[in-house]
Order: sequence, then structure tokens, then C-alpha cells
Amino acid sequence: MPLRPGYKRGMHSDIAAVPDGVEAARIRLSEAVERVLARAGNFLRSVIRSLPPRIVKWLTEKTGTPARLVKSLFKAIAGEDRGFGFWWLVATAAIGLAIGLLVAALLSPVIGIVAALVVGIWMLARRSRSSQSRDAAEADPAS
Repeated sequence: MPLRPGYKRGMHSDIAAVPDGVEAARIRLSEAVERVLARAGNFLRSVIRSLPPRIVKWLTEKTGTPARLVKSLFKAIAGEDRGFGFWWLVATAAIGLAIGLLVAALLSPVIGIVAALVVGIWMLARRSRSSQSRDAAEADPAS
């Protein structure tokens, strides 16, 4: 007969460990539900593990190779009858994006160094201010 959950032999009498009929049925049902949930969890984990390869395979079957996908996207955007204004806009956007990425890559370390310097100066100023207040408190024993 199963023991009650959380029962410790040293803390209770042995009679408290033996459940009545309803308690025994509840414990058995609880254990059965735990087993079913564990099996369902294992099944779901195996299904989830097998999904990514299936999805990748399905996508490659539908779209083809990545190079072909890029080519078809470029043709869909560019089309056949795009004029000078469109290509001027594309070139300007590409140059702007390249310059923006370059500036961001170059300024990120500089901004980090400047931030470290500002924090260091702030900490030094804070420390000197607190030592000045301590010196003033020691010099004024009237308080």
C-alpha cells in the first residue's frame, strides 16, 4: 500500500503512514497521472527535436537553394523596367547603410571609453566630497 506523500517515518506514528481507501486511490491516481505526463513530455520533446530538420527540408524544397532565393527576390524587387530614380535611391540607401554601420562600429569603443572616464571622474569626485565632509565633521565637535 502506498504511503502518503511527504510522510517521514521518524516524525509520525506508523498508523499515520497508511492511508484509508480514498487516500490510497487518490495516491494511485496521482502516480498514474505523473507517469502519463512524463510519457507525454518525452513524446513532445522527441517531436520538437525532429521539427527543425523537417522545417528546413520543407523550406528548401519550396524555395530551392539560398542563392536562387536571393536571385528571385532581387528580380522581384528590381524587375525589368526600373528607372534611374529607383537605382539612385537604392545606391543612396546602400551607401548610407554602409556609412552608418562603419560609424557605429568605430564609435562603439570610443563611447565605451568615454563612459568609463565619466564614471571614473564621478567616483573620484564623490570620494573626495565624502572625505571633505568627514574632515568637517571631525573639526566641529559641537555636534
